[in-house]
Amino acid sequence: MELVKPAFVAAALLCLAPAGARAQDGLSGAFAASYAAEAKANYDDAIGALKTGYANLYEQNLRLGWLYFLAKNYTSSVVYYQKAIDQRPYAIEPKFGLIKPLNALGQIERMLGLYTAILQVDPQNTQANYWVGVIYLNRKQYDKAARYFEKVVNLYPFDYDTNLSLAYTYLSLGKKAEARALYNKVLLIRPGDAQALAGLKRL
Repeated sequence: MELVKPAFVAAALLCLAPAGARAQDGLSGAFAASYAAEAKANYDDAIGALKTGYANLYEQNLRLGWLYFLAKNYTSSVVYYQKAIDQRPYAIEPKFGLIKPLNALGQIERMLGLYTAILQVDPQNTQANYWVGVIYLNRKQYDKAARYFEKVVNLYPFDYDTNLSLAYTYLSLGKKAEARALYNKVLLIRPGDAQALAGLKRL
């Protein structure tokens, strides 16, 4: 059996390379056109640019999820973000992306599931911890809310939103000394803050 000659292999590779380069150029061009249309808030054209030559790539699905969200087509946004999650199960960015249309659709339980999945990969993620705390706070499950807010305050002791949320949580749990200390800290972050002053009055 005759071996393939190196010269033939080299020639074949040269033939294939331009096709690959053209495909990459086409993809880059589609993304560039999509960004340009998004900058003008022309979301239909931004979506259309990516739909031309759509190949079910992770990057295409992630961006289509975002663009459909901007266009307020939340159902389609969910579909494409979910495709991106299925393609990259351990990635955090598509999960945070999917949370946006789910929030618009009022699907809080699915949002909680996504935040929990994010925390399994990244237990110290401040955004996920904070919003899980908010969900439990809205459900008046103060013990659970406190645990998540405490994680964020330990990482960012001078964060306004989390200190205020944890102060309210402690107040609801009857932990008055802890709540007072946090409300006073909030007043250092934002002097004269109306919510902190109202919390202190409740004490």
